[in-house]
Amino acid sequence: MAETFYGPWRITLLNANSHFAQQMVIEGSDNADGGYDIAYGEALDISVTGAEWRLRTEYFPFGGPAWLEGDTRAMSRFEPGAGLLMQIDGAARPPGSGAPLKNLRLLCSCLDPETNPIPAPNPFDFTIPDR
Repeated sequence: MAETFYGPWRITLLNANSHFAQQMVIEGSDNADGGYDIAYGEALDISVTGAEWRLRTEYFPFGGPAWLEGDTRAMSRFEPGAGLLMQIDGAARPPGSGAPLKNLRLLCSCLDPETNPIPAPNPFDFTIPDR
């Protein structure tokens, strides 16, 4: 299933581990539409902008006739200093099978300054004073 994003985001590949070929497809953006290959050991770091755009994963099964939509689950969180993050876990299989999603992990970081807080230093001092 495609995930919908609004505004500027950075997409980073954290993990890819599948026997099938995989790709990430971006549609509706201002600057990054297209398919991006995802492979074990390869780096992927893309900045995407646009009012509203979509991201989905696809896989190409052995002997398959075409790319098929992959199974994904998105989880969002807010971390101080990092801001709004969305982690997309995926697998090279049809959506909705319910099995663990271990083949793919993307981290999407919101780059919108109105959404993310102004970075601030930690107000607490954890140093041990000299005796």
